[in-house]
Amino acid sequence: QSGKQLRVRGAGMPVLQGRGRGDMVVEIAVETPTKLTKEQKAILEQFRETETGEECPESRGFFDRLKDAFGA
Repeated sequence: QSGKQLRVRGAGMPVLQGRGRGDMVVEIAVETPTKLTKEQKAILEQFRETETGEECPESRGFFDRLKDAFGA
């Protein structure tokens, strides 16, 4: 997900000699920590145990998403 760009229409700079605003492009930068304390690791493990798979639909396979789209 890091490096992904999102466009927010109409939230950018004002258009010169015109009306309205341009688009704002936001780039996502995710940093992954490399050194964690035992407490931090335990908290992340607890978080992982609560995941259902619905939080990150892009990480699911093509056929799983296709089934969801058609209600199968």
